[in-house]
Amino acid sequence: MDAGQTVRCNWRQNLAVIWISQFLSMASFSSAYTFMPFYFSSLGVPDEELSMYVALFNVAGNLTFCIFAPIWGMVADVYGRRIMLLRANFGAAVMLPLMALVNSPEWLILLRLGIGALTGTVAAAQTLLISTTPKEHRSFALGTIASALFGGMMAGQFLGGDYVMLFGFHSAFLASGGLLFVSGLLVLLGVRENFERRESMREHLAGIRWRLPRFGLVWYLLILFIFMGLAREFDNPFLPILVREVMHGAPEAVSWSGRISGFCSLAGILSGLLLGYLADRMSLIRVASAVIVIAGVMRIVQSFSSDVIQLLVERSLMVLAAGGIEPLLQSWLAGVTPEREHGSFFGWAACFKSVGWMLGALSGGCTASLLGGVRGVFFGSGIMFLLLVPLMLFTSRRLPPPRFRRAGR
Repeated sequence: MDAGQTVRCNWRQNLAVIWISQFLSMASFSSAYTFMPFYFSSLGVPDEELSMYVALFNVAGNLTFCIFAPIWGMVADVYGRRIMLLRANFGAAVMLPLMALVNSPEWLILLRLGIGALTGTVAAAQTLLISTTPKEHRSFALGTIASALFGGMMAGQFLGGDYVMLFGFHSAFLASGGLLFVSGLLVLLGVRENFERRESMREHLAGIRWRLPRFGLVWYLLILFIFMGLAREFDNPFLPILVREVMHGAPEAVSWSGRISGFCSLAGILSGLLLGYLADRMSLIRVASAVIVIAGVMRIVQSFSSDVIQLLVERSLMVLAAGGIEPLLQSWLAGVTPEREHGSFFGWAACFKSVGWMLGALSGGCTASLLGGVRGVFFGSGIMFLLLVPLMLFTSRRLPPPRFRRAGR
């Protein structure tokens, strides 16, 4: 968009269209990624190496995402946030179906590196929403988008298991690419952004000092993003393996893995809406602390599961508590950073979060390999969640959420 040119933007319309777009986007990713342990098995990976390959797959995507997220955030500050969401959707629509062509686990991991560099629909959607939504409605908007993310995961995981059983992995990857293309079209046709371009990329690059930005007190919050990502991803990639163990290797484990993830995503829809609503009316720190404790306890309980229905209930309760935590952190970040630099800050937040994801997936894989099973991974994840509470309280004393900041600070 040329300097001085603006487009009228209705934040409620943007929220509705981005909600549908993110629902489809997450449905496509979840239907492709949830069953990756089973896909690795179909490529010939032995059971004793499966946890490590799953961990490397997740580390690969998060590594390139971590590198490129700040770059895309910088580009968003120059050219606008909407075009970044289009890039993420259409890029994934091209890359994801290529998984159907790989014939070795090594090539699958290499492809995941490329996907991580080009995609990132969640970070792009959140940054666009922050820039087009009034401040007083941001917690609600981010919580609402969290419900789309979990709703899409529910659809992708719940239906994806049976789809894979009926049509195979290759068809699932192709269908996922189609959903991402539709998601991009919705953004292209239905989302508007009031963005005024102030400088060219050359001018922007000329003013950059190539070092880590001086984040100041925001460092505390970014470090919290790392630990949140680490605790969350420590056990997430290994849920299908736990389901298979609980079901003693039954072939129906693929479908049940999808059903459990689907019910969890339904809980996440409710969590995102509920926590977003509460955070606009209560202390963000109190809300987040309470649900983190509940989520940590429920993760520990899952490590002792002996029945698939029991695991479904425990996992769903955990997500109901913790599903809306990340939007609360995003709202916190938006309130303590300059409006003009939200693209860059959200890019760096996505980078730090992906560092946590990498550390979590790799640590979980190592833990599973050392202990000879995945139950210790779920127990350790619960402990990490509980440790988040003192870390968050420490951060809030140095960088209070905006609604509760004292005047003059």
